[in-house]
Amino acid sequence: MAISVKAFFTFLFICSWSVCSFADITVRVANLKQDMELVSRELAGLRTEVELLRRENAQLRIQVEQSTRKQSSNVGNSTQVLQRISDRMVSIENRLNQNEKSQLALQKSIELKIKDLISQMNKGFDQVGSPPSISSSTPKFEQNYPQKGFVHVVEKGETISSIAKKYKSQTKWIINANQIVDPKKVFIGKELFVPQK
Repeated sequence: MAISVKAFFTFLFICSWSVCSFADITVRVANLKQDMELVSRELAGLRTEVELLRRENAQLRIQVEQSTRKQSSNVGNSTQVLQRISDRMVSIENRLNQNEKSQLALQKSIELKIKDLISQMNKGFDQVGSPPSISSSTPKFEQNYPQKGFVHVVEKGETISSIAKKYKSQTKWIINANQIVDPKKVFIGKELFVPQK
């Protein structure tokens, strides 16, 4: 009787730990997705601003050319206007390059965080999914799948092969990335990492 009570409390501890851990991971993934959306919006705004500045620059160049034709004697002013336009373009290009570099750095940071979360999720699923006292031979999972990808929530009627086909991935990549022992047992609502080339 004492052994079954101990096993029951162990089971309750594992279940409560996995629910808390899974909720924390879900919140962190949602926060990362929100950060990526904000960065994408900001980059779109900057691209629009750069396009407007390029158009304005083209209009200014046309005006400069027209004024140069009309006032050939006033060469000094035209040179100054062209120099200001050139300086402004250099400044815009520098800002654009700086923004692209910061976006790439942020994207790499987010990819590392997602990879870490996926690793934590896989460890948590392994701990919850495996019985504590029974030692069975677990299959070995290969690591030769693309490390880039995204998380997909399994919906009704989906299988690993249908998910792979839907996102142009490979079944073995999804199995290895998520360390799935039985590919036929994929439950609705489960989050799977889908590797992408």
